[in-house]
Amino acid sequence: MRLERIPPHDMALGPVEMVVLQGTAFCNLNCSYCYLSESSRRNKASMPIATIEATFQKLLSSRYVDKRCRVSWHSGEPMVLKPSYYREAINSILDIKTSRCGTDFVVDFDIQTNGTLIDQEWCDLINERDGDLLIGVSCDGPAPLHDRHRRNWADKPTHELTHAGMQRLCDNGIMFDVTAVVSPESLAQPLEFLEYFARFKDYIREFHFNLHDEFFIESASDGRVEAYAKRYDRFLRTLLDAIGKDKGNRFPTIRNFSAFYNRLFVDEHERPGYDARSMSKPFKTLSIEANGDVTTFYAGLTVDECRDLQDLYGDGKGLVIGNILDESLEEMACSPKLARIAASFEESHRACEAGCDYFDLCSGGYNLIKYRRFSTFDATQTPECYVHVQTFADTLLSELNSNVRA
Repeated sequence: MRLERIPPHDMALGPVEMVVLQGTAFCNLNCSYCYLSESSRRNKASMPIATIEATFQKLLSSRYVDKRCRVSWHSGEPMVLKPSYYREAINSILDIKTSRCGTDFVVDFDIQTNGTLIDQEWCDLINERDGDLLIGVSCDGPAPLHDRHRRNWADKPTHELTHAGMQRLCDNGIMFDVTAVVSPESLAQPLEFLEYFARFKDYIREFHFNLHDEFFIESASDGRVEAYAKRYDRFLRTLLDAIGKDKGNRFPTIRNFSAFYNRLFVDEHERPGYDARSMSKPFKTLSIEANGDVTTFYAGLTVDECRDLQDLYGDGKGLVIGNILDESLEEMACSPKLARIAASFEESHRACEAGCDYFDLCSGGYNLIKYRRFSTFDATQTPECYVHVQTFADTLLSELNSNVRA
């Protein structure tokens, strides 16, 4: 019998909003900033359809879902697996959804890809799904910026293939999201970075950029961090100025900015949960590795990504809380290890809440960074949050104040 669903406001865990599936860890690129190990990215093992079916049989029979969830294929390059694999996986998930939850429960799908393998067969699958399979493409801008760090295993540039993949999506009338990594070269060329994406504006649903801090923050040196923050401030101001002067509405919506403004101006009860606690709530996200290992809190906590923290909780498995093939979600939810990880994260949140004026504007994600830097969760400011949260907030608030005065 299906367990009765618990309303979200009564839940200590979840509800599950996203399930990240690692169809394969293998990637056809060798990006210089990738957080996954080379051995992982060369591993061609894939997640069997049976593992996907086991995952959703357990999830959709549990108390940890509400009215909808998103299934995201990520970590590795999903498109090295054929469209037929995803067609079978999606159909299997939807069959389970109908049998377990009925027709009112909504499941959406997305794939995060480097775009180099997008062909007509992929476009046909996306259009076949009629809007419930979304595509996100990783592209770092024009060729000189993109090819600096996003190269294949033979050290050849990849921009031409990624550009062609995005153009093929446009030619097939497919909207897509874009995620870009901002490198040192990009910080120095903000207009060139932004202008490149203008050509795809009518088909980019949402644009998002990330900083990869290993470029600048190798140590907690105040001088190095401050210099980085100043470069980031100039980068942000240039983007905001260009967008403000753009009378032709040529640029895509930048989620970094829109999400920040939502935190400031949208009523608390109507906006998504962007705060640190909400973003890392246990069972809000479930990540399933190709072998069935499960992590939660936020995406990307695989054994491989957390290989430096494998013995943090004494079992050699990093932040893995169980295996979907061997255990139920209820067993994982009640496990002492999950309770210990949750206590660590809450210790981190309390320290920030007590000591940081930017806590209400922070979406989190720095819990493990704090531990890596200071060997404790009971710490506050890291160089990363100084740049990502404080510098970002100060710059955008300063620009808002300037516009009000003007």
